[in-house]
Amino acid sequence: MIKAIFFDIDGTLRDFTEKGIRPGTRRAIELAENHGIRCFIATGRHLLEIQEENLLDGLVFDGYVLLNGSLCLDRHGRILYENPIPLSQKQAMLALAREMGFALIFMEKDAMYVNRVTPQLEKVQAQIGTAVPPVKPHMEQGLTRPVYQMIPYTDGLSQDFLSARLPLCDITLWHAGGAYDVTPKGGSKQLGIEKVIEGYGFAREEIAAIGDGFNDIPMIRYAGVGIAMGNANDQVKAAADFVTDPIDRDGLLRAVEYLTGK
Repeated sequence: MIKAIFFDIDGTLRDFTEKGIRPGTRRAIELAENHGIRCFIATGRHLLEIQEENLLDGLVFDGYVLLNGSLCLDRHGRILYENPIPLSQKQAMLALAREMGFALIFMEKDAMYVNRVTPQLEKVQAQIGTAVPPVKPHMEQGLTRPVYQMIPYTDGLSQDFLSARLPLCDITLWHAGGAYDVTPKGGSKQLGIEKVIEGYGFAREEIAAIGDGFNDIPMIRYAGVGIAMGNANDQVKAAADFVTDPIDRDGLLRAVEYLTGK
């Protein structure tokens, strides 16, 4: 029996191009809760983005796997698991940003900020429905505090180039506009979920994961039941136990109905 579901946000709970949460999505969460299933978020986003942009439109979850698993919080914001980026990798990234002049976001637990604003940064942030974060030109704050994710915005860097410069980090291209998630090596939504369910006492076979993006593949494969949205690409669908309808055809509701046997 499924006791917990981990939901991706963009392309799963909400559409990138829409404000608010669809009625079918609300019914899906309500259906899960009525069956006694705990509901968690698993996202590459920061909690500040979720809150300030009201991405979940009032929906409340039992916990959050954030920043692709680098930071996991309970519903009250208490840390369940953390995996900060090594100092040497922050220093290397800052040096690269100064050398090449690209925009770079640092994400701490309670803050996210950027070194500079560029047209590329503004374009990508607008496309994902998130405001440009506060500007801190020198970024020294991030060298003395835990940073869980770095995001360079540049089409002048390849994944291989970044990997060579940052050997202790994983590099994931998440936007065709040249935006990368840089997280501690070996981290993933899957690892974050492993740590969360360990704390709650759930077995792997008792959880489900629902997503649509490349960074959702590890958690979809790991979960007892992995579900891909109908709007996901073929690689994500191939990793899933079940493929539901697209988000614009109440795919999330169908997924939860599948899990609850309704």
